[in-house]
Amino acid sequence: MTPPQWCRYLTEFSDGFFSKATGNDLWGLDDQQIAARWLGCDPGSERDLGAAEERLGVRLPPSLRGFLLVTNGWSRPADWVERTCPCHDIQWFRDTPAGMSFIGEASHELPKDPGNERFLDMLSRMLTVADGEDMWLLDTGETSTDGEYPAYPLTLKYGMFLGHYSGFSALFAAGRSEVEESVG
Repeated sequence: MTPPQWCRYLTEFSDGFFSKATGNDLWGLDDQQIAARWLGCDPGSERDLGAAEERLGVRLPPSLRGFLLVTNGWSRPADWVERTCPCHDIQWFRDTPAGMSFIGEASHELPKDPGNERFLDMLSRMLTVADGEDMWLLDTGETSTDGEYPAYPLTLKYGMFLGHYSGFSALFAAGRSEVEESVG
């Protein structure tokens, strides 16, 4: 999605959320978000994106770039996901405390075989783009023809992926559906 498409989509998401939200649904939101009826943050800039890409050593996919240019972070993108990360907090899964623990446990508990080695390799090349009790990860080792990375929701509690999506925007849409079903 382009920034104008994200802007319309996110405005619809926020409007729908706040039209149904009750007190319990507002956990994790700050007073400014509630007053503005906007689940997002201020827009990111090309400079913010460039700094993140330089720090990470990879180009962010087009759908995530468009999203971050509209809102440099988003609260409650899915059940059990507290936020999408702003540019400065996007990081390699392997470098997060959860990733170090998850990868460390998997490397010790999984039998040595090629399938498990590929799984561990995949985990080491994934970017964390949303966090909370669950995380959203993008596999930078695979790129579609449109520049997108496959996206995976990871539930840390159960240590498993909860699906596979073609990219960030498809995963975000699935998260939105979860939130819309649980609000109100």
